[in-house]
Amino acid sequence: MPRLAFALPALFVTSVASAQSIEIDEFRPAIDSRGFLTLNGSQVLDHMDMSFGLGSLQWGHRLLSFENGPATYSVDNMVSATLVAAFGIRAGIPLELGASLPFTIMNGSRGPDQLGDPNNPNDDKLYRLDGQGLGDLGLHVKARIARAGHFGFGAIASVYVPTSKSRDPFLGEAATTPQLVGIADATFGNLRLAVNGGIRVRRTTTFMDMGADGAPATMGSITTSTALPVGIAAAYGVVPEKVELVAEVFGAVPLGRSDGYQPLEALGGVKVYLAKNSYLSLGAGRGLLPDRAGNPDFRAVIGIVFEPKPAQRAGARIPGDLVAEVPPKPADDLPLDSDNDGIFDKDDKCPDVMENYNGIEDDDGCPERKHIIETKTEIVTLQPIEFEFDKDVLRDSAYPILDEVVQALEDNPGITLVEVEGHTDEQGNDAYNLDLSKRRAATVMRYLVDHGIDSLRLTSEGYGESRPVDRHHTQDAYKVNRRVAFSIKQRI
Repeated sequence: MPRLAFALPALFVTSVASAQSIEIDEFRPAIDSRGFLTLNGSQVLDHMDMSFGLGSLQWGHRLLSFENGPATYSVDNMVSATLVAAFGIRAGIPLELGASLPFTIMNGSRGPDQLGDPNNPNDDKLYRLDGQGLGDLGLHVKARIARAGHFGFGAIASVYVPTSKSRDPFLGEAATTPQLVGIADATFGNLRLAVNGGIRVRRTTTFMDMGADGAPATMGSITTSTALPVGIAAAYGVVPEKVELVAEVFGAVPLGRSDGYQPLEALGGVKVYLAKNSYLSLGAGRGLLPDRAGNPDFRAVIGIVFEPKPAQRAGARIPGDLVAEVPPKPADDLPLDSDNDGIFDKDDKCPDVMENYNGIEDDDGCPERKHIIETKTEIVTLQPIEFEFDKDVLRDSAYPILDEVVQALEDNPGITLVEVEGHTDEQGNDAYNLDLSKRRAATVMRYLVDHGIDSLRLTSEGYGESRPVDRHHTQDAYKVNRRVAFSIKQRI
C-alpha cells in the first residue's frame, strides 16, 4: 500500500489537463459522528449501523481573487450542501463504507476587459460569474486499524469521481481523484484530539482567466496538482455526550506544482448530540493564507447527521408489539406503592424493585436474593459474571449468580423476553472483542435454557466495546465494562 501511494502521484503530476476544472474549496465534512467538523476519527460505525444526513451546508466567501490594477476576477461566494452516508461492517477488521455528494452554487465577477478605450462598448463592464451543479462524488472506505490505551489509529481510502456536466470551472476536478488519509486520535476524559494526514493524487491543472473575447486576460492564474491533505483537531465535551466545543486547522501541502493555490484554514464550532451519536454541528472560520486561492475570507457551516441504531438493537426478536406497563394511579387518599409489592414507598427501601415473593412476608421491600435485583427494565447483577481469561467459559463464581437469574425468571412468568447482552472493554481488536462478547452472551443464555428457562423467553447479543459504562481508559474502567447484562424487553 505505501509503495502504491507514492507511485500514483508520478502518473499524474507530469500531465497537464486541457480542461480547466479545479476544485478550489478544501472543505469536506467528516463522514460520521466519530469525527470533528472536517477531520475524521479512527472509530468506525458498529456492524450494520448506518449514518446519513446533511454533512454540511457551508458558505465560503472570497475563495479566489485576481487583481491587476482596476481589473479583477473573483469567486465571491460558494455555498455547498454535502450529503453524506455511511454503513458499518465487520470483514476481518472493522470497516465503514461511505459516500458524499456536494451540490454547489457559486457567484463572482470579472472585468473590466478594456480600460480607457472609448471605441469599446464593453469598456468598464463587469461580467457576472454564476454557476451551480453537482460536485465530485466521493466514495470512501474507512478502517479502524488498532487501539492502544488512549490512542486509536485508522485510515480512509477515497476516490472522488467527477459527476457534474456543468462547464463552471470550480465545482469539481477534471479527472477522477484518489486519496488516502491516515488517522491518529486520542481520548483523555472529555478531551478528544486527532491528526489526519495523507495524499491526494490530482492531475496537474492550470486555470487562467479568459477575457470576454476569448483572449487570455492578465489578471492571474492558479495551478493545482498532487497534494498532502493535513489537519489537526481538538474537541472538549463541556456537557459529556451532549455538547462538544471543536477547533480545527486543516489544509493541503503541495507535492507537485502549485502556483497561487495553497489552502490553510482554521475553524471553530460546536457539536450538539441530539441522541447518542446523531448530532447538529455549527462552525465558523477563515483562511490563514489570504494571498493564496482556497483561503476564504470567512467560512460558516451547519450540518445535521442521523445515526439510527438497527431495529435489533432496540429489541431483537421481540414478537408482536411491546406492551407498556403503566402502574395504576393511586387514589388521592392512599400512599404511593410504585412497585406494587404491598409496601408503601415511604417504608420501601427498594421502591423501584419489582419482586414476586410468593406470599412470603417482607419488611423492607427489598429482595432477599444476594446476587441480583430486578428493576422495570433489567435484572441487575450485584457481582460480575466471570469467565476464564479470553474465553467464553464460565467460572465457578458465576453459577450462584445465574441460578438467581433463573429463579427470578421462574418467579416472574410475566417477563416474556430478556436479552442477554455481552460487553467487553476497549483493549484489543474491535472485531475480536465483538466476537468474544457474542460468544459469552450465548454461553450465559445456554446456561439459563439448560436450567429450565424457555428459550423463547431469551435472546442474546454481543456489543463488544461499543457500550462502555465507564469511558475512562483505566483498568478499573475496563473491569466495569467487561460484563453480562440482562435487559427486560417485554412484560405482560
